Amino acid sequence: MRSSELASLAGITVRALRHYHQIGLLEEPERSSNGYRDYGTHALVTVLRIRRLADLGFSLPQISTMLEGTEPPPAEVFDALDAEFASQIDRLTHQRELLAHLRQYEALPDLPPQIASFHHLLLRSGLTGSAAAVDRDHTLLLMHLMGSQGQGYLTAIYELLSHPHRASAAAAAMTAWADLDDDASREEIMALAEQITELFLPVVAELAAQDAPELPAPPDAWFSQHTTDYLSSGQRAVLDTVRSALEARHDGTSAPPDT
Repeated sequence: MRSSELASLAGITVRALRHYHQIGLLEEPERSSNGYRDYGTHALVTVLRIRRLADLGFSLPQISTMLEGTEPPPAEVFDALDAEFASQIDRLTHQRELLAHLRQYEALPDLPPQIASFHHLLLRSGLTGSAAAVDRDHTLLLMHLMGSQGQGYLTAIYELLSHPHRASAAAAAMTAWADLDDDASREEIMALAEQITELFLPVVAELAAQDAPELPAPPDAWFSQHTTDYLSSGQRAVLDTVRSALEARHDGTSAPPDT
């Protein structure tokens, strides 16, 4: 039989068959007088064995050894493969839990799952979909760059912002922040900066009272690039004003990032 027939019978592609030849799993027959390679039933059995072992999860180097031997592999080989599958099951179970969590709160799938429930409350309190998407992008970037300690701090901020007594104000401020562009007037910038400052003052105080972990200072290089390349000039102006106001009024307390 020719390579295409062998591949079809074995349920693989001709490309996979050639790969088996290249790595030495399957001996390549000589070409006949008509220029085609002719495979026998022994080749089909070998390919079926390769497929069976690969489906079980064995690596190609392991398969190569098994094809040559007549005894089962040592128990350690099975143990290692079983441990790998157990790890994959744990990972997939965790992924399913994350999906269920995001679905429960009708969250954007790429939203950090730590804040999904809080985003849900803010959306119900008036946060627009477009503003939620902008906030997702900012928070995703910050959580990635700030590390686990920063993630905990940001999650605590969202929990406090989404409390019923301030969720509407937080949603309004976040929506106004997302809509602020390069054409924002000085009056708009100062009004929003004051609104966000008044919103965050009690939040920062509550975090301090809870003895929450401090937000690690971002490296100047990436923070400068983030605020220059990603935020509008209006958003940068609000951010600078809010940070200055919070630092002045709390005498050294770390100000929250551009949430």
